[in-house]
Amino acid sequence: MRLTLILSLAVLVGLSGCATKKYQWNDYERKLYEAYKDPSQIEALKTRLEETTSTLEASKHKVPPGLYAELGTLYLEEGSVDKAKIYYAKERDAWPESKTLMDSLINNLNSREKNLGQDKK
Repeated sequence: MRLTLILSLAVLVGLSGCATKKYQWNDYERKLYEAYKDPSQIEALKTRLEETTSTLEASKHKVPPGLYAELGTLYLEEGSVDKAKIYYAKERDAWPESKTLMDSLINNLNSREKNLGQDKK
């Protein structure tokens, strides 16, 4: 009984040392909080997300879920619709479970552009 308890404890301690970070978020949570708290920090958040995604892509690491979409939304908020669609497509391609939402956002942006084009005629 005592030997089983010691072995179980040793296995648990050994396995706890195997935990690793699955994704590299690069301080995303803190930067996002700062941007929500102080809107003047949004540009810093966008720059940090651009750096993070570029670095991860270059090193062939997977970009964490939601980072492309967040970056796309930041571009959309500043009026860069084409860049927003690019990042929404990257999110969709990297994370298949987001396909429905990202396709809906892209299609919505395409329809808005089409409707605006027709209004100008």
